[in-house]
This record gives sequence, structure tokens and C-alpha cells, in this order.
Amino acid sequence: MLKGAKFGIRTKIVAGYIVIIVCLGIVLTMMSGRMNQLEQESRYINDHDLEVHNLTNMLEKHVLDMETGQRGFVLTGEESYLEPYNESVSRWESDYNELYALVAGNQLQQNNLQTIRTGIETWIKDAGTPAITMKQRGDTAGLKSFFASDPGKQQIDQLRQELDSFRNSEKALTSARIEAAAQSNERMLTMMIGVWILLAIISIATALLIARQIVGTIRDVSDTLLGIATGGNLRTRIDVTSRDEVGELGDAANQLLDHVQYENWVKDQIAQAATRFQEATDVDSLSAVLLTKGNKWFGTPYGIVYRKTAEGYWIKAASFAASESDAELGASRLQQGEGLTGQSIIERRMLELHPLSDEYVRTINSGLGHTGLQAMIAAPIIFEGRVIAAVEFALLEPMTDKQKHLLQQLIDIFAVTLHSVMTRMEVEQLYRESQSLNHELQAQSEELQVQSEELQAQTEELQMQTEELQMLNERLEHGKMAAESTAVELDKYAQQLQVSSRYKSEFLANMSHELRTPLNSMLILSQILSENGNGNLTAKEQEYASIIHSSGKDLLNLINDILDLSKVEAGKMQIEINPISIEAMLEQMERSFRETAVQRELFFKVEVEENVPELVYSDEMRIQQVLRNLLSNAFKFTQTGGVTLQVQKVNRVQTSSYESSQPMLAFSVSDTGIGISAENRDVIFEAFRQADGATARKYGGTGLGLSISSQLANLLGGTIHLESKYGEGSIFTFYIPCMVTDPHSEHAIFEMNEPLHMNRTVFMEEGSVSSADGYEYNASSEGDMFVQSSRERSSFAALGQESAAEQAQPGQPGGTDILSGRKILIVDDDIRNVYALTSMLERYNMNIVISQNGRDALEILHMDQNIDLILMDIMMPELDGYETMKTVRNLYGYSDVPIIVLTAKAMKEDREKSIQAGATDYMSKPLHMQDVLQRVRYWLHQQTARSSAR
Repeated sequence: MLKGAKFGIRTKIVAGYIVIIVCLGIVLTMMSGRMNQLEQESRYINDHDLEVHNLTNMLEKHVLDMETGQRGFVLTGEESYLEPYNESVSRWESDYNELYALVAGNQLQQNNLQTIRTGIETWIKDAGTPAITMKQRGDTAGLKSFFASDPGKQQIDQLRQELDSFRNSEKALTSARIEAAAQSNERMLTMMIGVWILLAIISIATALLIARQIVGTIRDVSDTLLGIATGGNLRTRIDVTSRDEVGELGDAANQLLDHVQYENWVKDQIAQAATRFQEATDVDSLSAVLLTKGNKWFGTPYGIVYRKTAEGYWIKAASFAASESDAELGASRLQQGEGLTGQSIIERRMLELHPLSDEYVRTINSGLGHTGLQAMIAAPIIFEGRVIAAVEFALLEPMTDKQKHLLQQLIDIFAVTLHSVMTRMEVEQLYRESQSLNHELQAQSEELQVQSEELQAQTEELQMQTEELQMLNERLEHGKMAAESTAVELDKYAQQLQVSSRYKSEFLANMSHELRTPLNSMLILSQILSENGNGNLTAKEQEYASIIHSSGKDLLNLINDILDLSKVEAGKMQIEINPISIEAMLEQMERSFRETAVQRELFFKVEVEENVPELVYSDEMRIQQVLRNLLSNAFKFTQTGGVTLQVQKVNRVQTSSYESSQPMLAFSVSDTGIGISAENRDVIFEAFRQADGATARKYGGTGLGLSISSQLANLLGGTIHLESKYGEGSIFTFYIPCMVTDPHSEHAIFEMNEPLHMNRTVFMEEGSVSSADGYEYNASSEGDMFVQSSRERSSFAALGQESAAEQAQPGQPGGTDILSGRKILIVDDDIRNVYALTSMLERYNMNIVISQNGRDALEILHMDQNIDLILMDIMMPELDGYETMKTVRNLYGYSDVPIIVLTAKAMKEDREKSIQAGATDYMSKPLHMQDVLQRVRYWLHQQTARSSAR
């Protein structure tokens, strides 16, 4: 019935393909089963055999650590040597149990392991623990006896042999498994050939059945399949020329062959790589094998392996370059997260960079030309969850997915081997260190013996030196007696110098008095004449009087400079630290020199930087003295342009002669004057010296100002620095320490809002008024006085206006003038001063009572109770001013009468004595008549206010 049936070509083709597909399914099933078996065998080798090797190495490491720790502790007694011993004692058994479980299917190896276990336990019991215990007890004799026989060494040697035997057995088993896998592959190949032969027969039979209906293309496909079946070469592929179902069959067969061939190749290569990795003895050579495999499998022209160091960064272990010129390819070290490789370490995954720019990496050169790299790939090498290395490859073209999978397999097996090699290297390093330590201990013992001999020789030498020192001490004793004699002589000279200095100070004080007394009369009378209040002098006579007054003031300045210079040289100059308002001080400087700038047609600017504090602590009087001198010189030597005073805060100062690391205030006085030549810059700071004789003749001056200013700057803890260019101008910079806190904080600063009392002693001198109980008043050169107490400011302002009005018309005193009708006692033995003061005060309708000594003054005060104010000299015959004031203060009705001291003695102690004696105010001769009038008017006003309050 079937013979008579007719099947169409499609049916025959379908039937034939059904048969072929069934056969192929059988083949694929068999192949799949075999491939799974091969994969399991390979995984078993990777997971079981390599782990057995690692655990064997770890067990051997524990044995070496215990032996090294035991011997190190016995030799040195250091507890740190017991750390590796104790750690190995606690860990070896867990590794042993894990290893024992892995070889559960091999009774022989388990027996070997049991022997090894017994040996380790025996060593710990018989050698390790006893030796440590004896060392801890200090049993030296027991240790000598123990190490004389040294049973532990024989046991350790036996353990090494047993471990080597166990390891060799495992290696032999691994090799046997690899050989069995290879034989299984050969059997599979034979079976596949047989199956393919059977399939070819079936295909031929099917082809014969449908030969009449199949075109030539089908015949060609059949011939190709027949050739493959008969030849057995998996590299042969079907040449498909048709696009029908037969062509699809041919393509499917070719793909199948490709896949099978690739899988076989991968397994072979992985096995070869594992074998090559096992042959490496260190990290560098192992890394080189990895790079070589990468070049061979993927055609990578460049490659680098980085391994992790104990410090946490990554160093280059090996590199693979395409030419000799590229041998030093890549960075020698990198940090985690640095570049593509560092990022792959952080992300713990393979990273690929594609495409690359032309500037990213070098090109590959050859004799025919060059080409650029197209991709970079980096991957971390991870073992047991830890990144222990990283690899980077440069590629001519991006990797395919299959290549990436193959690379990952290669990296995984490399990670296992790398960890094993690193562990083995650590064990070897520890062993070498223990050997080195033994040699060092032996060398130190020899050195100690040599040092003992040297110490004995030094002891003998010290004994000789002791005898020599005893002789030297006797000589020093004689020298000490001579030095004491010299010290006595020097003390005598010092006392003589002190007496001489005291005589000098007294001479200067007396000389100052003798010079200031006639100078005071000359200044007062010349001022009265120059004012020409009565209008009976000609203009020429007024000019003469003004010249006399100006010359007297110059002489006064010279006297003051000589006194200051003498104080500084004698070390008698004292610095008084008080709070200073920078703004107020600079305003005073501007007021003082504004008129000078206008008269000389020069500009005058005061500039303050933002970093300057509002309040500093220093000696304001000395600072003003230095600034006035620098500004006076600047205006004196400047014909055109102007002068600038700039203040700023600097963090440090360093000049050729001065250096300070603390914050400083810099007062810079710059001018556009004649300048100073380089050879004269040091000369001008010497006493009585100017730049040259021509300068002194043209501009005048004594040459003391800069010398005194320089020494005052040194006393204040600062310096004066000069910058100048001849013909263009000069810059004098005055530096002082910038102290913003009170260096004597135990002295409280007085309250500025406290009311003013009559019994307060106030000193007003050259533009400033200072009270004995802390109040300060500022007076300008024009005569305007500013009281710092806010309660007194308004009343004194009215008084100042009254004073100005009266000064404008001295010959016609008004009825409202507080001076009119007041009675003043002048106590002075110099009739010239008395005459000058009387002539000035009588112009204001004041009643003047004169006394030439203290005794007469006391008699006058006993007889007359209506004295409103006393002008008192200090140096007088019979009874001086100090004693007179003390007596006056004890008289009834005169405890609060203002006493203004007028003296030619300008020493600091004179002012203090005046305060203690009962003075209300203090003025040094020569006197400025307007200042005298201001102070007299002020104290009379205060007395009137107090009387009204009562």
C-alpha cells in the first residue's frame, strides 16, 4: 500500500528532515551531556583541587608560624613572637578539618592527613608548649636540656615530608583527572564521528529517495555533509550556495560546528593557562603569563597588571608592550579610583572604553605603517570577595561578548593562583626574616662583648681624666679668687658711674632751670610786645619782638632735645603705656601741621588703612614726639608737592637691622622733597649730624631730632626705616608693636563719664591736659581745649568762646570776663618772671599779689583770705615750692584753692612731687601766655562752679 502511495516532494523533504532532526537531537543530547560532564570535571578541578592545594599550603604555613614563633620567643623573650604562634595554634585545626572534608572520597589521603594531624599535635605537646612554658618560667637549664635533644626539629622535618608527600599525591590526582578528561574528549570525538557517519548514511538514503525532485543545490549540500562525515574534521564547513531550506540546514550545521569547536578550544586554553599559572613562582612572573595569554588570545598589543600593596595603593607588577620602545608602558603606581583601572577596582566589575580619541593613547607601529588603538578594557582580579589585583588591556578593536566571557574565566583562575603564590611568598618571607633575626641576635651578642671590653678601657681612661680634673679645679679656684677681686673693682666703678650719672641728672635739672627762667621772661615779654596791645610800637618793632620770640622758642626746643638725648643716653627715659585712640592722635597731627602745609603751599594727607585698630596701647607722648619730628622734617625739606602720613597694620617687619614676627603699626611719612643720598642715610640718625654742611646751612636745625626719634622708637620696641631717592623724596616708616590689649591689665582704665571734681589735679602741657586721677583734656596749639568728660564739654566750650573774645580785645576786658577783679598770688624769686606775668595779667583787670619766697607767701595768705588762685615756682630760697604748697593745703580756707606750678625743672619726678605736694596744675617754663590764661581762666571757672553748687 505504501509502495503505491505517492508522496510529494515537500512531504518527502519534510519527512527526511524529520529523520535528520531526530538524529541531530540525539547527537546534541549526547554532546550536551558530555559537555556538562566536562564542565563538571573542570569545575571540580578548579573548586576542589586548587582549594586542596591552598589549604595544604596554609597548613604548612601554620606549622612554620608555630615553629618560628616558638623559637623567636625562646631566643628573645618578646611576647610579640607568640602572636603568630598562638594564631596558628588556634587556626590550623579549622583548616585541617576543611581539608579533611575535601579529601573525603580518598581514604589514603585522609590517612595521610591523620598522620599529619598527629604530628602537629605531638609537636605542640612535646616541643611547642613545653619550650614556651619553660621560657616563661625562666627555666634556662630546662631550655638548654630541651634544645640539646631538640625533639621538635625532627617532628617538624617529618611534617614537612608528610605535607610534601600529601601535596604531591594531590598534584598526581589532579593530573590524572586532567588526563581522564582528555581521554573522555577523545572518546566523545570518536562517538561523534560514528554518529556523524550514521547521520550521513541516513542523509544519503533520504537524498536518494528524493533525488529526482531535488535540484543540484541539494546534491551539493549532501556531498558536503558526506565529506565532513567521512573526514571527521570539525574545521570543515558546508559550502551553502542556496537560499532555501537546505541552505538554512547548512548554516545551522556550520554554527553548531563553530560552537562546539569554540567550547573545546576554551576548555583547552583554560586548562593550559591553569598549568602555566601553576609553574609561576612569584607575582611578577605570574602576571607576565596572564598578559602573554591576553596577547595570544585577544591580540592585545599592550597590557598592564597592578597588584595591591600593604600601604593601600597599587603598583605595576608586569606589563606587555608591542615594541621595545614601549617597555616602560603605563604608570608605575596608581590610587583606587584613578583612571579606568582604578575605577574598575571601586566598581568591582569589568569596564570598557570605546571608541578612543586620537590623543588618548599611542599608535601601533610596524615596518609598513601604523594604526591607532580603538578600545581599552580594565578588570579587577577578585579572590574571595577581595580585590587583590587589576589588569588593563589596550585593543585594536572592541572585544566581543565571547571574548569578554573568556577573559573573565581567565581572570578567575588567575585570581586563585595569584592568591596561592602570594601566600607562599609570605611564608617564605617569614622564614627568611626568622633566619635573619637569628643572625642579628648572634651579631648583637658579639657586639655586646666588644662593648664590654671598650667600657673597661673607658673606665681606666676616666680615672686618668678625674685626676687631671682635680688639678684643673685647683687652677680654677685660683682663677675664681682673681675674678672675685676683679668683680669688687668693677662694682666700685659701677657705683662711681651711678654717682656720676646722678650728678649729671642734677646738673641737667639745674641747668634747665637756669636756662628756662630767663628764657621764660624773654618769651612772655617778647610775646606781649609782638601783640602790641597798646598800639604804641611800630611795625618794625613788632617784627623785632616776633623775631626775639621765635628765637626763644628755637632755643627752648634745643634745650628740650638736649634733655631728651641725655635721658636716653643715661637710661632714664621711661615709657608710660596707656590706651591711645589712633583717630584722635591723627586728627591732632593734622590740626598741628595743616597751617604749615597751607603756608608752604603743599598738600598734606592722612591715610588710615582698614586693618588699623581703633585703640592700641603704647606711650602716646613719645609717639607724637616722633611723628612731629618726622613731619616737621618732611615739611622743612619739601619745596613742591606735599607730605603724606599713612598708617597701616603689618603682620611682621624685617629690615637689615630689625626683625619682628609680631603685628606692628607702621606710620609712614612720605614727602616729595630733596631726598637723601645713599651715603648719608645712616649719618642722619647720629646726634648733631645732618646729611652735609650745606643742608644745615640751608635748612637749619641741630641734627638731634632723628637721633632722639630713633632711640625713642627703640624704647617703644620698634624702629625707624628709611627709603629715599636723592632728588625725588623720602619715606620714613616708624614701626611700633600693635598691642590691642592692656599689657598691665591689673590697672583698671578710668571711667570717662565720671563727673569732674575740683580736687582733681590736672596737667596741661603742649597740647594735652592730664589729670592726676585719670582724666585727659586735649588742647590745640590755637588754645582750644577739649575736655574728655562729656559732662564738662559744653561748659568748657562756652568758656573757650569767652576766652577767644577776650583775647581778641586784650586792652578792653569786658565785664563778663571771669578774670576781671580776681586776686592772684604770684610766688617766684625771679623778678623777671614776676614782671612778665604781672604785665600780662594786669591787662585783664586782675589784682596781682607778689611774693619772692615761700615764707612771704604764707604770711600773705594768713593776712589775706581772698586769694582766688596761686601761681607757684618750685626753686626758691628759704622755703621751696613743695614745702610751701604742703603748708598752704593745711591752712584754713585754702584746701581747694587752685595752685598752678610754674617751674623751669622739667623732670618727670618734679611733676610727681608737685602732685604729692598739693598742686592742681603743672606748667613748665618757658610759658606760653595764652596757655597760662586758659588754665587760669579754667580753674577760676571751676572754683566759681563749685562755690555756686554749695
